[in-house]
Amino acid sequence: MESLDALWKRLMARTDYESCARPRAARFELGAVRGLVERLGSPQAGVRAIHLAGSKGKGSVAHFLERGLRAAGLRTGLYLSPHLSDWRERIQVGGRPAADEDLRRAIAEVLAASSGEETFFDLITAAAFQVFRARGCDWWVIETGLGGRYDSTNVLQPQAAVITSIEREHTEVLGDHLGAIAAEKAGIFKPGARCWSGLPSGHAAEAVLADAAARVGEALQRLPDPVSCRHDLPFPQLHMRRNFALARAVLTDLAARDPRLGRAAAELDRLPPLDLVLPGRWERRALADGRTAVLDVAHTLDSLRSVLDCFRAEFAGWRRGVVLALRDDKDAAGLAAALGPPPAGESWFTAPAGDHPRSADAAALARVFGATALPAPVFPAGPEVLLVTGSTYLVGALRPRTSPIR
Repeated sequence: MESLDALWKRLMARTDYESCARPRAARFELGAVRGLVERLGSPQAGVRAIHLAGSKGKGSVAHFLERGLRAAGLRTGLYLSPHLSDWRERIQVGGRPAADEDLRRAIAEVLAASSGEETFFDLITAAAFQVFRARGCDWWVIETGLGGRYDSTNVLQPQAAVITSIEREHTEVLGDHLGAIAAEKAGIFKPGARCWSGLPSGHAAEAVLADAAARVGEALQRLPDPVSCRHDLPFPQLHMRRNFALARAVLTDLAARDPRLGRAAAELDRLPPLDLVLPGRWERRALADGRTAVLDVAHTLDSLRSVLDCFRAEFAGWRRGVVLALRDDKDAAGLAAALGPPPAGESWFTAPAGDHPRSADAAALARVFGATALPAPVFPAGPEVLLVTGSTYLVGALRPRTSPIR
């Protein structure tokens, strides 16, 4: 059998809409991935799964759900997109990247069953399903890649479908207003699934989600405002507290259907704060020169505003630096105007988003944000503390150059 590296290169040779100019969901059909999983014996059929979509927060909620399920003694499969530093992060069993041998076998099986029409994301999604079936995972936690209705993961029949947030993003695919974006993401709602919204009360898209749930015969479950959750979480942003509360509410609700979930929410509450640290979400890391960097993959207006507010509050009086990257489909000028000029004592730098081909030009971003352009993803000299944000790919490029702070 081919090596795992060789198989991964074969996957990457397929159309990858994460990286190319044409968005992945522009295919607007699920026929190829449906055919693929059928030829594989429908590994996703009959499984217990939670399916997540959203403009922001779906990765965080997925992590919290998985940790609660695992703490309750269940074997978990967690599928994430994209990864930070290593593609193996996308497919996890029991809280760890799947074993190389399991990945090698699954990808080989998927490629052997491929018709040649599937995209990279179709193939890697099917490989995750193969791994989770082979490893006998009790519960699957599956994050969409983009949108929902036409996302490759939407061949699932989950026990719960969760929309974490709705903001204007990927408008060339999902639509140019919140209602259209919400309708695309609500495509993961299915008959028989508990349909959840993490939107705050009064959100412009809430009615769209409620209508979508009603069309599949379900009532929309809502996270109450204000949220109530433990006070020792290792991140200060309100949206992260909402994400934690949403995961806990979903687990509590599902426990009424599956007695084995009875302890999951309580076990999530009992986890020590260090066990709730998430990679790239208000993650404090140490630089080689002793400085501190806060890594956060915020990339929408609301999440960027929140992380900046928390950064400025926690490190008031420090010489702060912000290292920003964006995808080239972001409205950089609109973000800069909405965020406003930085306060005195805070320097901004723009960088490429790792080696991602959809990275916005750092020099062009620098002109928009009044920043200093960096030629590559690096930690600039000068500031005492740095915030790295705006792009998962930037965080992923810089994180391996840091070490944990305990």
